Amino acid sequence: MGTISIRLFVPEDTEAVAALLHDMSVHYNGPNASSYDQVRENLVANILGVDSGVRLVVASQDDNMVAMAAISLLYPAPKEKGQLFMKELYVRTGRRGEGIGERMVRWLANYALERKCSRFDWTVDASNLRAIDFYSALGAAPTQDKLYYRVTDDALKSLAHMVPS
Repeated sequence: MGTISIRLFVPEDTEAVAALLHDMSVHYNGPNASSYDQVRENLVANILGVDSGVRLVVASQDDNMVAMAAISLLYPAPKEKGQLFMKELYVRTGRRGEGIGERMVRWLANYALERKCSRFDWTVDASNLRAIDFYSALGAAPTQDKLYYRVTDDALKSLAHMVPS
């Protein structure tokens, strides 16, 4: 096997990333996974869309896409610097445990430093013990000083329609 190459997404990666995101949909949703066409449409219209603040980082080996991360640089952050936020890190089914995820996280840490970020944050599902162990082994620790809030579905609709008094 060849060397793993990690870099920012380029438009020529669209089909390979769509296939990787479809693999992710199958991994997380099983029989309720989105179709390849739905995943590709979401990639082009939303993830890569004009209103998206997302950048994709891809890892490939021998012309095969093996991993991707969705990231955003956020401002402001402490000391008038930026914050790198990772929304998603995904390694293709059958390729986990090969060190690809670790290489991706280290690449992203360097990317954050190059852009003068004061921190690199992400979330992980509390039930995903494998990911928690993985991130802990890299020296990351869950924060104790921040709460993560979420409004979904009907509550989101209700919030959007509330009239301030």
